[in-house]
Amino acid sequence: MFKRKVEESGKTTVFRFACRIFYGHIMNILIMLVVYFLVDNLKLIGIQQPDGMYAVCVTVVCFLFYLVYVYIQSWRIGQRDYNQVLYKHIEYNKWKPLAAAAVSQIPGVVLSILGMIPPTREVGRSFASIFYFFFTWFLSRWKDSFPLIYFIPALVPILLAPAAYHMGYRGVYLANKVVYNMPKEKKDNPKGK
Repeated sequence: MFKRKVEESGKTTVFRFACRIFYGHIMNILIMLVVYFLVDNLKLIGIQQPDGMYAVCVTVVCFLFYLVYVYIQSWRIGQRDYNQVLYKHIEYNKWKPLAAAAVSQIPGVVLSILGMIPPTREVGRSFASIFYFFFTWFLSRWKDSFPLIYFIPALVPILLAPAAYHMGYRGVYLANKVVYNMPKEKKDNPKGK
């Protein structure tokens, strides 16, 4: 009479994984707006900044956010996949994070290719700059002298996501190693005797 509700088992497909990485690019647009608002409004309180300050601020803030966001998402998915593999719900796929990172960068690569073709050069470059806000300063600086620079930001998640995924899969906590790393003297003598 009543159908039992089938709950999602927590399986993360390559497409879902790619969407989570892609979501970081969308969040960077919102961060860019906040940084622009803050940097632009410094003039109202009498603080003058150089012309390139906006691009540098956006690049630094968006890059740090993007690194942390991709790392955390990839690590969590790796940890979840470990539990799924442990209880035999899914099979281990070591290429999953690399495939997801590559799929998430398809729009940026397409826009970068459009930035190379003369009829669509300006449109492709401007939209690629929006997609890769975490690389804005570098793109604005070397877009004419080194046009292949538009392909370099695609390497960031392709290198970071697999590393973070496999750390999560193996249960390696990078934050614990950085934040809670105690000197050897305190480990040997915890009460300070």
